[in-house]
Amino acid sequence: MMAESKKKQEITEKDLINETLSSLSTLLKNREEDLLKREAKLEEERKIFDSERFDTYGATKPSDVIHLNIGGEPMSVLRRTLTSVPGSMLASRFSGRWEDNQEKDENGHYFIDQSYDLFEPMINYLRNRSNGIELYPLNSPYFSDDEKRSDFYRMVEYYGMTDGIYPTSLIIHHGPEDNVEMESRWKVNVKEWTTLLLARNNHSRYIKTFSVLIGPVERIQIGWLYNTTSLDFSTGNKLGVGDVEYTSSIDLTRSCYLCDGANTPIEGLQHQAGTVVRSEDYGRQIFVNDELMVSSSNDLESGVVQALDPEKWSTSSDGNVYQYLHPTISVKGQFEIIDVEFTDL
Repeated sequence: MMAESKKKQEITEKDLINETLSSLSTLLKNREEDLLKREAKLEEERKIFDSERFDTYGATKPSDVIHLNIGGEPMSVLRRTLTSVPGSMLASRFSGRWEDNQEKDENGHYFIDQSYDLFEPMINYLRNRSNGIELYPLNSPYFSDDEKRSDFYRMVEYYGMTDGIYPTSLIIHHGPEDNVEMESRWKVNVKEWTTLLLARNNHSRYIKTFSVLIGPVERIQIGWLYNTTSLDFSTGNKLGVGDVEYTSSIDLTRSCYLCDGANTPIEGLQHQAGTVVRSEDYGRQIFVNDELMVSSSNDLESGVVQALDPEKWSTSSDGNVYQYLHPTISVKGQFEIIDVEFTDL
């Protein structure tokens, strides 16, 4: 009886093993079929993408060499260099979509009706930028001649290249680095109270105006800081821009204008996600959702708060306060810089 019972037990265990192996085999087969279906779907989506890209951009490649005629002077440049500033006119014109409709000279070279002396420095900057060597800082083009410098600014703005030729980036001025997630150069998620500066990257153009799109935030102050080396924000006291000397800001959380630590109430301010704050002319005017809230004008409308003229902060011997002024955001939450304007000094 014991032998028979043992034999039945062995048969049962064997059946169980066989059943388990069969189930595993079926599971693996099903997963393999799912993977094959996914691969087929991805391949189909790739074909659709390639087809749409061809319809839009034609049979172009970033490595294509584009031959240009710049005001009568020849120039050859890679397509990826010409299109390296997203959203610019050059990126659009030489994406491959519009090239058949562009002006060409008798040799079939694309004609650019600009001064070679202005266009070449812009292209050389883009070429050098693609090298990506941090050991040697890349400086934006500079012209000592006032008229030539203005002409260059005008041309760069015409092509929508200002942000590409005169870049800026957010840097941490005070607060822990590990609490700041840089989603992009201008978009951040800050987990703990931190102060950030919008800094110029190796160029001399001063930031005059900037706009901020507010995301979900617990607290935010948007303004200006003068002479970064002399300021100290205390993390323990949760101070931010506007709370200390030589700073000013609009505080959407406490609904007020802050300047050198002084607080002037503003009725009805909120820090709802989607709110846009625009600080113009070094903080002389501040708009919230296109409504003027702060102004340095002596003739103020009802409900508008008096702003400090930043020239009153000047401590430099030449009286040029603007080279020491920096757009500044103190925040816990998310925000994005959506627009930057420079002075033509």
